[in-house]
Amino acid sequence: MSWHDPARALEPESDTALRNELRGLLGMSRSTPETSYFEAEPTPELIQLADELRREARRRNLTARKKSSWMLLAAALPFALVTAGMGAWGVSQKHKADQLAATVAHEQAELQRMAAALQPPPAAPAAARPLPVQAPTAKGRPAQTLLLGKAAPRNKAKELVIPVERSKEANPNAPQSVKAN
Repeated sequence: MSWHDPARALEPESDTALRNELRGLLGMSRSTPETSYFEAEPTPELIQLADELRREARRRNLTARKKSSWMLLAAALPFALVTAGMGAWGVSQKHKADQLAATVAHEQAELQRMAAALQPPPAAPAAARPLPVQAPTAKGRPAQTLLLGKAAPRNKAKELVIPVERSKEANPNAPQSVKAN
């Protein structure tokens, strides 16, 4: 029967006698009633023992290794290395892209300079009048005249007209061929 069992108060006399006999064999006094440990006054030895236990617990807490932060750092190290590697790769790729952009800009400037050098100097204003160019004639259509370099008629914008061979079938989705001059 458990010591905190409420049925213990109604314990048979044979069990009480057996318990008293066991107390006597163990050297415990028969006359001591059961005491509550929370109501008893602590002795100086108990106070000293409690202080020693507190000091030992504090010493162990202060000298214990902090494994959690080291474990967290060890777990985060691969991610940090990958992030640093990707950052370094990104910086090198940006350097390459900047160098390539500078090279392309330099080559474009060089090409523009060479194109400007190859253009003929502007002609005198009197000789600036262009010659009319005749477009090929189609069946039943009058010949179109293109003036290169001259202002277009008022109702049309200035544009380059390329003559196109028209087939007898009018299919707008079919490929069209362009005559080369």
